[in-house]
Amino acid sequence: MKKNKKALKKTESVKKILLFGFEDLRMILAVEAAARSFGAETAAVPRDCWGQTLGELAEKGPCPEAGTAGDAAGQMLVLCGLDGELDALLPALRAAGAGCVKAVLTERNRSWTAARLYRELQRERQALEGFQ
Repeated sequence: MKKNKKALKKTESVKKILLFGFEDLRMILAVEAAARSFGAETAAVPRDCWGQTLGELAEKGPCPEAGTAGDAAGQMLVLCGLDGELDALLPALRAAGAGCVKAVLTERNRSWTAARLYRELQRERQALEGFQ
């Protein structure tokens, strides 16, 4: 159990934004500029890596060899190690044009694939729209 806590703390200390479904270089650079102002790095995750777990992507980055894409489509940001900066970071990301779904890497979702998280975020968004 101690080993897992150390690994989680290591991941949490790295400030990173994982970008899924981003293909426009201008948008990637805009998100990167916003992230940099918070001391975070960005990693654009190719679709063939959406089958990796979020924890793997946060720790190691996108897969070096082709993986599985999963069945998700669209854009998504996963914020890793940036919990303390969310109040300022989220408006900065919106100003950069990133109006997509966003999530924070947590102990609960770190074993999920990007495709699973995307489906969950879409389900939550649809549920919220039903209440409006």
